[in-house]
Amino acid sequence: MEKVSFVTADGVTIAGNYWQGSSAAVLLLHMMPAAKESWNPFAKILNKNGFSILAIDLRGHGESTKQGGKELDFRKFSDADHQASIKDAEAGIEYLKGRGAKKTFIAGASIGANLALLYQSQHPEIEKTVLLSAGMNYRGVLVEPAARRLQAGQASFIAEGSSDSSCSGAAVKLGGMIKNSKTRSYYTAAHGTSLFTEQPQLMKEIVEWLKK
Repeated sequence: MEKVSFVTADGVTIAGNYWQGSSAAVLLLHMMPAAKESWNPFAKILNKNGFSILAIDLRGHGESTKQGGKELDFRKFSDADHQASIKDAEAGIEYLKGRGAKKTFIAGASIGANLALLYQSQHPEIEKTVLLSAGMNYRGVLVEPAARRLQAGQASFIAEGSSDSSCSGAAVKLGGMIKNSKTRSYYTAAHGTSLFTEQPQLMKEIVEWLKK
């Protein structure tokens, strides 16, 4: 694993953990509150299966707390500040391209899942996303319009805990909107990457889906 950093279009310095693999890469976007390290178990499994991996700290989280001379703290963010995190995903994709990625997927947890789907809806070259505990509306990052904009060749693997009130059944709703979706709902309140702890087979299933 290599610690890396790069700057977004609006001047935020983003910290990341990078694992070198093949030209197929996965960008990992964490839940809130969390940091890039919350993806470590999944990142290592993905890398063992040949993928290059970039897990980033979204702005205001972990080590991504500088925008020029300004300090960033997600706990003080407005909804607009959170929505600007899409620029972190954009910069992450560009970083992966610079490291030789020819095909890139995105996995996100919670608000990271919403950001992943939003980015996918704006970029038809992103064939697959993994959405853990997506919500219909996290801080103004809306998934329904994003899901409706996906093109025929784009797909999502959607997983959530059925007792997780923050999701409000988003997996079922999104599964109905995204034609090429695979949906998993578990009887648990586990949220985001915590689903991996309670459902360890989920990691393997996602890896196999990404490799198809």
